[in-house]
Amino acid sequence: MAFIVFACVAIVVVVAADAYDVKLTKRSTAYIPDHYYPNATPHYGIFGGSADRTGYDHSNKIVYVAGGTLLHAIDVSDPDNMTIVAHVEMAGVDFTDVEVCGGHVFTAIDDKANRTNGRVIIYSAYNATSMSIPEVLQIPVGAVPDMIKPTKDCSQLIVAVEGEAYENPPNQITDPQGLVVIINFPNTINSSYTKTSLDFTKFNDRVTELRPSGVRHVYQENGNPFSNDVEPEYVALNADETIAYVVLQENNAVATVDLVNQNITGVHGLGFKDWSKLTLDPSDKDRGAFQYPYSVMGMYLTDSAVYFRFKGVDYLLMANEGDAKDYKFGTYKWSEEEKAGKLSESILPTLDATTRDQLTRDTLLGRLTVSVSPAGKNSSGNLEALYAYGGRSFSIRRTDDMSLVYDSGDDLARRLYVNNKDLFNGHLGDVSHRPFEDFDLRSRSKGMETEAVETGEVEGRTLLFVANERPGTIFVYSLDTDVMKPEFHDIYSGIPDTRTRSWQEMYDDRQLSEIDCEDIKFVAGDKSPTGKPVLFVTGSVTGTLSIINVDVTNPPPKPAKPSSSAASLTRELTFAVVTATVVYLCGRM
Repeated sequence: MAFIVFACVAIVVVVAADAYDVKLTKRSTAYIPDHYYPNATPHYGIFGGSADRTGYDHSNKIVYVAGGTLLHAIDVSDPDNMTIVAHVEMAGVDFTDVEVCGGHVFTAIDDKANRTNGRVIIYSAYNATSMSIPEVLQIPVGAVPDMIKPTKDCSQLIVAVEGEAYENPPNQITDPQGLVVIINFPNTINSSYTKTSLDFTKFNDRVTELRPSGVRHVYQENGNPFSNDVEPEYVALNADETIAYVVLQENNAVATVDLVNQNITGVHGLGFKDWSKLTLDPSDKDRGAFQYPYSVMGMYLTDSAVYFRFKGVDYLLMANEGDAKDYKFGTYKWSEEEKAGKLSESILPTLDATTRDQLTRDTLLGRLTVSVSPAGKNSSGNLEALYAYGGRSFSIRRTDDMSLVYDSGDDLARRLYVNNKDLFNGHLGDVSHRPFEDFDLRSRSKGMETEAVETGEVEGRTLLFVANERPGTIFVYSLDTDVMKPEFHDIYSGIPDTRTRSWQEMYDDRQLSEIDCEDIKFVAGDKSPTGKPVLFVTGSVTGTLSIINVDVTNPPPKPAKPSSSAASLTRELTFAVVTATVVYLCGRM
């Protein structure tokens, strides 16, 4: 009997040891200056905003990091000692994105002095001889460009021009058109290009038709049309690069763009999330992570999205961060945000008695930030529901109809609390605080704010990486047989200490990194500076670029070659019979 018990334990250990698993561990971090003036002296600091987006030149092992007024080239050939080798600094602008293609570096520029003068600036790759990043070409694209996406052959560049509202003239608002700009390079990347700007005016008369799917026309003051309210934010391309999926974050929608015929073919609403069927912590005054169902609808308001194919079907992996429109320009003020407890009962006629009571309590729904935009009101001016910001989750949607096939629900919040409760819905509120003192601050707003997503193929599985901004975590899941059943593996954080040191002390010790995880890029082992799969992760608040190892244990075995050895076959059959016998006896015990 002792032998049988030992065998049972042994088999359990073998089965457990064979489980596929993924772990994320930091390899190194580079701290990036937020300015070099005066006297070309590098200056570092929290909230500098020097690291938003990345582009990777795997041939030369150079990572380009864009953020604020700066574009940096960082040599990562020695992954344990990343080195800044060049930078470009432009006063009065904001570098909003960077991509690398065909020996060129594409950047998007928001001109703060003249918001209509947004442009794409193209550079040559880092020149090691001159230690510079030479400029090649500037292309005007419109007001406030956000993301750029080149095709694999670099012949086409898709630009999401957000058209975010700004002050002009003083104390007034200008809300320019949101655009999708397609730039074609018929020969090489030079001044011989064509540009097509696509707007959303043809959807202005279709807002009522689109609204039931979740599409939002948020800012309607002074007759502002949908085509100006719409804000293209993020771009993903399908496998053959004939379709662009453009996320319209504040509008809770995704636009599909035909890149061959160069026209916008549809605007697809993302619907709403019913928190009465899940659990939510809506308060920063409840002194804990108390999650319960509430009669609240979550607006997904996706930020980033990446395309992937799984078992022959095309999907988008989406980060449901949430975002609101809030304008404060001199004496002009307009906001769609309000505390739920301040809502007048007259605009919420359908609420049940329990929810009405919860609105009076700051430890329940009283402090939850909700929308009072016309986008959520009926013809009588009443809110159709309590609409909260963000899905506090990641989603998977089919690209053919944007139907939701999976949403992580409340899984991220639950797992983070178990893994590290000090970081639950946290936020760097005061640099002198220790992280646990800023616990729960964002519960009333958008929770952990799922900011960025990425996919990667490692050892036979599709990995899903989900980065959260409050206060900086990355979750990793994998897909095996069913896209509707992601398997959780690990949570990474760039915050090494939550109890004994402050945010500032950890930053000064050069140990605090990516507490807001603005961008993540997966790099396969054959292109990685480490020779193994990694993530490049930026943190805008910390001004950091980190290399994160993606370590896979017990991957699926590669198919073995057929053996003609009788002895080998006998050993295999013997092991199989013994295993089956022990499993049977274990079941009888």
